[in-house]
Amino acid sequence: MTKNQIHEWHDRLEDGRRRYVRGYWNSREWTFRVLLPESEDWERVEKPDVELWLALRDVLFRKYQRKRLPFKHLASVDAVLEEMGVKPQPAE
Repeated sequence: MTKNQIHEWHDRLEDGRRRYVRGYWNSREWTFRVLLPESEDWERVEKPDVELWLALRDVLFRKYQRKRLPFKHLASVDAVLEEMGVKPQPAE
C-alpha cells in the first residue's frame, strides 16, 4: 500500500444529480474534495460533516473486507467519528 491514497465515491443531490467525493489520506490526515456537476474543478471541503465521514467509513470498510486496505485507516476514521460524538455502527 502506498502512503498517499485516494478513495472515491458518489452520492445523489436532492435534485437527482450526482456529486463525486474523494477522500485523501496523506499518511497523517484525511482531506476531502467534491466535484459538483456544474463545476470543472474539485473543491476542498474545509469542515467535513458527519455524513461525509460516515460515507468514507463505509467505503473503507468494504475495501477492508476485501483485504484491499489496512485496518489502521478504518481505525483512524473511527477515531474522528468518536471525537465528533458518533459511534460507528459495524456494517454487515
